[in-house]
Amino acid sequence: MSARAAWLAGAAALALPDLAAAQSAPATPYFMPPSAVLQTAPVPDRSPVIDEHLTNTVEEPPLAPVTAPSPWYESDWGVAAIGVAATGLTFTLDHGINLFANTKLSSTDRKIALKTADDLEIIPLAFAGLTAVQSPLVDARLAHASSIAFTAAAEVTAEAFALKYVIGRQRPANGDTSPFSFYPFNAARSTVSIGAVFPGAGADTSSFPSGHTLLAFALITPYAELYHAPWLYAIPVAVGVGRIASPDGHWASDVVGGGFLGWLTADLTRRYFPDSDYGLMIFGDGQQMMVGVNGRF
Repeated sequence: MSARAAWLAGAAALALPDLAAAQSAPATPYFMPPSAVLQTAPVPDRSPVIDEHLTNTVEEPPLAPVTAPSPWYESDWGVAAIGVAATGLTFTLDHGINLFANTKLSSTDRKIALKTADDLEIIPLAFAGLTAVQSPLVDARLAHASSIAFTAAAEVTAEAFALKYVIGRQRPANGDTSPFSFYPFNAARSTVSIGAVFPGAGADTSSFPSGHTLLAFALITPYAELYHAPWLYAIPVAVGVGRIASPDGHWASDVVGGGFLGWLTADLTRRYFPDSDYGLMIFGDGQQMMVGVNGRF
């Protein structure tokens, strides 16, 4: 045996006992010494500059919801255009409607229609006068509606005077009058008739617009809108129909135009002057009562 082979055999003989002892010994678990455990680094404090920035930052207001624009017919100008168009369309029907009233209704029916229109116009006016009272004893909403009704009534009265004088439309008579007869700015055609007070006195007023219908819609609209009671419009509609059926009353377009203008005036007054209040002020403590006049526009 060579010397190299003899050296390898001796080394193997010396290593075998240690290897066998290692294999027969139980396995010992390995624990990492505490000193070797990795320590988590602490989170450093925020920089004062960052804190100041966060403190002084102004929160952005929430974005307003995007709403679709209202259709044109819901705007004030759109509503006015619809009213003008409806009045113009009724112009084409004036002659036929007046001919029907003259030939199908008796003189008694037409007088009843005139009386009904007059009475139905006075009722809301009297009601507004009795309820336009600012007092703890009276419903505030009712007093406010009556105040708007009075304000609108004054406005449409001025509108009626101006339009009757400027337009000067001839009233229908006996079914043979043209609905297109106009005498604008004619002082001979009065804007106010005193015939209702003194029968036979005073000339017929200009036909457009119907003053009865104009005033009736102006008086009723505040109550119909504030109390959400559209059925109240039956009153001014009945006034308008009565004026068409009355002897020498109005063309249908006079009623349509007057009714629309009365409603629009009262509606705009209510929306653009919501704090308008006029009327009596009544207060008392059980022993004495104070009465005054309130006015705010």
